[in-house]
Amino acid sequence: MTRHIQMTAALIVASLFAAVATFGAEAQWTIRNKARESITVVAHRGAGDLAPENCISSLELTWGMGGIPEVDVRTTKDGHIMMFHDGNFKRVCPNESEEIRNSSVEKMTYEEVRKLDIGSFRGEEFKGEKVVSIEEIVEALKKDARREVVIDVKNVDFQALADAVKDVRFQITLTSGNEDDLAKWADINPSWFDATLWMGLGRYTDQDVEKRFEKLRANNFKGIKRLQIHVAKDATGALKPSPECIRARAEECRARGIEFQTMPWRTADCPHAETDIEFYKELIRLGSMGFGTDRPDCAYQAIDEFYAESPEDWNVRDNIPFKEMLVQGHRGMGDEAPEGTLETFRLAWEKGIVPEADVRMTKDGVIMSFHDNNFQRIIPDAPENVRKLGVKDFTYEECRKLDVGAYKGEQFKGQRMVDLNEMIAALKEDPQRLIFFDVKQVDFQILAKATQEIHPQIILASSNYNEIKEWKKYAPRSKAMLWMPTTWAGTPEDLVDRFNKIRDENFAGLYALQVHVVVDEQGNVKPTPEVLRYCGTELRKKGVIFETLSWKNGDKYQTYKVLMDAGSASFATDYPTATMEAIQKYYDEGETK
Repeated sequence: MTRHIQMTAALIVASLFAAVATFGAEAQWTIRNKARESITVVAHRGAGDLAPENCISSLELTWGMGGIPEVDVRTTKDGHIMMFHDGNFKRVCPNESEEIRNSSVEKMTYEEVRKLDIGSFRGEEFKGEKVVSIEEIVEALKKDARREVVIDVKNVDFQALADAVKDVRFQITLTSGNEDDLAKWADINPSWFDATLWMGLGRYTDQDVEKRFEKLRANNFKGIKRLQIHVAKDATGALKPSPECIRARAEECRARGIEFQTMPWRTADCPHAETDIEFYKELIRLGSMGFGTDRPDCAYQAIDEFYAESPEDWNVRDNIPFKEMLVQGHRGMGDEAPEGTLETFRLAWEKGIVPEADVRMTKDGVIMSFHDNNFQRIIPDAPENVRKLGVKDFTYEECRKLDVGAYKGEQFKGQRMVDLNEMIAALKEDPQRLIFFDVKQVDFQILAKATQEIHPQIILASSNYNEIKEWKKYAPRSKAMLWMPTTWAGTPEDLVDRFNKIRDENFAGLYALQVHVVVDEQGNVKPTPEVLRYCGTELRKKGVIFETLSWKNGDKYQTYKVLMDAGSASFATDYPTATMEAIQKYYDEGETK
């Protein structure tokens, strides 16, 4: 499972809508507004309720479910980082000598620790499980780029840990109950750190939570990308902390671009928290974007059921907060600026638009942003021997000499093709920026390797589902959108048939699915509203964002009204300014009814 989107859609469009009045009946945020693949499930101690904690079998079990195992690390007296939770061996090795039971990882050598059986206490079938080294964790991660691990630091030197995991650094998240640890980790690893603060709050009171948050605010939540609060129930079944407190903290985290998680925590009053499906659903309704859990299987059951229970009368206006409608600028800013230049991308981000870049490789292997197969349309004044050729026929330096802005007007003269390194640098300026990469002619492995640091900011777009599945092998932390060109060939039945084949694969690997449509002057839409509603309903049940792109009348309010009435929750557009205005009008009209 690929984790988290690092920023909420609210922050994507906040700059455009900041001046819009708050609506009295604004929709309540839920994870149904987010892609299912972005929901995080972290298996506490490596799914410790399903296999011996902190062992290879528990890690493999969690990875097999698509989850992320959390492991605890300590350092032996001879300097080896090992995976073990407790401060001694009494609980996990009850049959060892008293001397060993009272000892700890820190008081023993690597070889002494490796001799211990940490599986038998959970059952004969786990006999022989050993304490795992950081080197073994790294090797297991190298087998599959889709695997991730959350490392809870108990007793370890941070620089030694960073050095040990550097080859799989993008598959590692550090976690701690001490915010100072996360700030330290961020200082050591500023370019790639990933970290979660967990709050095991003891008394679980609202006051406990607020006291911790006051301290975090004072330090601007330094080093925290995710925040997890342990939640329990009292003897009456009431949540601790309160629902109001949980919802407020979830909203505060989202506003800061921090992923908010909860963990159903076992207590005397709440002994079955980890298997209580309704408990998980209640936390989802309060704003939880993911879970820590001793039973990842139960967390996944609750998440799947929650998505599948999407209301029959679902509609955009009542379910997606106005400011979270996601708009993709086709080829950057559509018809409003030159296609695919860095200047255009910056304009899109400034206006709250997510730009699309079409990526191709030059003759000498440099990835550039350019849509067409040749230069005929974009550089009409070039010599014929240039116009009939394309990016693949020229070197990087030759491509950079071409003016790809002048065709849109004198004010754009001199704009050049942007290369991948420039796009990466622009994205790294602000981790809240996203970009769509529409693959035209590019080597996936080269693209994935070059963009490792900004994978969570990439949405790969393709009309070929097999291409998307191939891409996700190399860049599992990125997002992907399948687009369906239904407007110039085929019938609604053809669309449904293709759609159902992907549905049968559970929409695996998809963050979003886009359907191309045509809306005429009278508001008639092809494919029909019934087909679009069917697609939207099925996608919501599986947690995939439903997007449409209108090839006609994309600058008309009536177009977007028809599409939002049919359930479109996102748009690609050649007219981003008009699209934004239409969305605003649609929500305004809902308030006056």
